[in-house]
Amino acid sequence: MLTKVNVKWREEAVSHFMTELIDYAGLFPPAALPLPEAISNFHAYIHDSDSWMLGPFVIPASRLGELKPFKAQFNDQYPLSLSVILTKSEEIGTEMEAIQLFLETYKTAGTIEAIEFPLPPQINSSFLENLEKRTGSYPIYCEMTGTNDQLLYTLDTIHSINQKSLKRIGIKMRMGGITANLFPSVNQAAFVIHECQKRELALKFTAGLHHPIRQYRTEVETRMHGFVNVFTASIMAYSRSVNTATIQAILLDEDPTNFSFTTDSLSWRDFTVSSADIIKARSFFAASYGSCSFNEPREELGELTIFHGEAIR
Repeated sequence: MLTKVNVKWREEAVSHFMTELIDYAGLFPPAALPLPEAISNFHAYIHDSDSWMLGPFVIPASRLGELKPFKAQFNDQYPLSLSVILTKSEEIGTEMEAIQLFLETYKTAGTIEAIEFPLPPQINSSFLENLEKRTGSYPIYCEMTGTNDQLLYTLDTIHSINQKSLKRIGIKMRMGGITANLFPSVNQAAFVIHECQKRELALKFTAGLHHPIRQYRTEVETRMHGFVNVFTASIMAYSRSVNTATIQAILLDEDPTNFSFTTDSLSWRDFTVSSADIIKARSFFAASYGSCSFNEPREELGELTIFHGEAIR
C-alpha cells in the first residue's frame, strides 16, 4: 500500500493511518442516497485533493446493472472502484456474473477491489470453501453475527481455510447503524479485534464510524465508536499484541488528547507505534471501513489538536 500525500496532509504517521481508509457507502443508511447522487459524490471525491483517503464505492451486487449510465464519468486514471456486497448464498453464481458484466462494460474504467458477504450465524467449512472458490481471486470479507462461541467457530474455520489457500478470507465487523441496538459493545468489538489478530485474519469495519473519537450522539441515543479509537486499537493489537483489556480501554477512550500523532509515530497514552508499524498493520490487518459520509470523518479529524511536531495543516 503506497501512501499518497498532498499539501495539507504531509507524509507522516497520520497520512499512513488515513490512506484509503474510508470506503464510500453513500447508498446505505443513514445517508441512503439515490444512486445518481452517490455516484456523483464519488466522482467528485476521486478528483478531490483528499482522494488518497478514499477507498472503493460500496454497492450490492444486485445493483451493478444500474451503473451502466455512469460509465462516461470514469476512465483508467480515475476508475469506478467497487467493493461489491453479495446478498444470498443461492445467488452467488448470478451475482458473480453481474460482476463480470460490469467489468466487460466498464473495461479499464472500472475495477473490483473486494467482495463482501454476510454470513449466517451458523456455517460449516464446506460453505466457506465453496464461497472462497466461487469468488475468484477477489479479496473477500465475511460479515459475522452470532454468539461468541459461534464467532469463534467461524473464525477458526476461516483460519483453517486460509492456511490452505493462496487467497485470504477476511472479516467484516459492523460497528453501528441508525439505532442504538446496532452498536456493538466495547467488549464485543475488542473480542473480535483480539481474536482476528490471534488468527491473522484481515479485518474491515462498517457503519457507525463517522466521528474520529468515541462520543455520545443524540441522533442514535448512544455512544458511537470513533474510527481513530477503532483503528488505533487494531494497529496496537497487530503491532504490539496488546491484550483485550487494553483494546477495550482504547475503544472506550473519549479524550482525544490521549491520542497523538507525531511526524513518524502514533501513540495512545504510553503505547506507541511507528509509521512503519502503521503501514504494515493497515496493509495486512486493519483494512478500511465503510461510511456513508466521506466529508464528515476527514473534516472532524482535521479539527482535532492531536498532531504534534511539525504542523500538518
